[in-house]
Amino acid sequence: MSTTARILLVALTAGLLAACGKGTPITSGTPTPAPTPTPAVTKQIPIPTASSLPAGIALGADGNIWFTEFAPSKIGQLSDGSISESVTPTHNAGPNGIASGPGPSLNLWFTETNVGQVGQITISGPPYTEYALPTPSPAASSGQQPRPTGIVLAPDGNIWVTDPGTNSIWRIRQIHARPFVLFKQIALTSNAQPGAIVVGPDSALWFTEAGTNSIGRVPVSGAPVTEYSLGPGRSLPAGIASSNDGLWITETKARQLVRMSITGVVTATYPLTGSMTPDALVQGIDGNFYFSDPKANRIGQFIVRQKALHYYPIPTADSEPTAMTLGADHEIYILERLGNKIAHFAYFY
Repeated sequence: MSTTARILLVALTAGLLAACGKGTPITSGTPTPAPTPTPAVTKQIPIPTASSLPAGIALGADGNIWFTEFAPSKIGQLSDGSISESVTPTHNAGPNGIASGPGPSLNLWFTETNVGQVGQITISGPPYTEYALPTPSPAASSGQQPRPTGIVLAPDGNIWVTDPGTNSIWRIRQIHARPFVLFKQIALTSNAQPGAIVVGPDSALWFTEAGTNSIGRVPVSGAPVTEYSLGPGRSLPAGIASSNDGLWITETKARQLVRMSITGVVTATYPLTGSMTPDALVQGIDGNFYFSDPKANRIGQFIVRQKALHYYPIPTADSEPTAMTLGADHEIYILERLGNKIAHFAYFY
């Protein structure tokens, strides 16, 4: 390189550095990412009827949130931030669990624990239809009366209900051409006390048995029933959620989260350190699990990959968060049993 060329190169380099500013590196200009907001209860919608003791909650086919009010025997609907209510035909029926029903009507179905019935309401509101569970067979009930609680729509198009009163599972098939339903009672082990029920990844029905410390499974054919023990003692299984890797269960007394395979094998247990009464359970759109903790008045988050546990408070003191569901927006909606509100929990952004 000639002397003249070297001089030109040095001058050009100095000019570029001066243009960038003294000591300023040349960068890509990528902005600093904004911090991710912390999960939190972002809204609380008061239920119009005081001391209603909300019990069950579900997403309806209309995209709205539907819930039961045990004390005044009402069904509520949350739409666009406003709540409407209607009274069930049977007085003091004790509406409890609720689920979206099969087509073509897409009605909401719910259990009426106090009177041994199931009911349905159209997505546009009343009218209601109620059906009494049949008088149970002596072998299944030992003289006890139906007390339906949990409810779910199964892949067979039928409604399935847990009944701790008779230690049974009921399959309910609606005959659309006629105004009646067909019931099939499936007996469980004595004192099973079935509670929460979900459809598993194998399309069978899975449910908790608090009385026998087990998880039950029944195919849509109705047989055979299999009951898988969670171990010795009484851990009080409460919430149950279906995932692509099996079933996940909260144990209220043992204060832990359990993962069970579809073969009924407990594959992992995770202590819920700091929890007091882990209860209802859902899997979020982020793949993590969220549970209500009524006594501690907060929502727990279990991050699956890191096996990390976080807690987020309910703003209202002593509100007793219980049942929960994912909304059409994939956010979590939680009933505040004593706070008499519906909490909106935002966990992804």
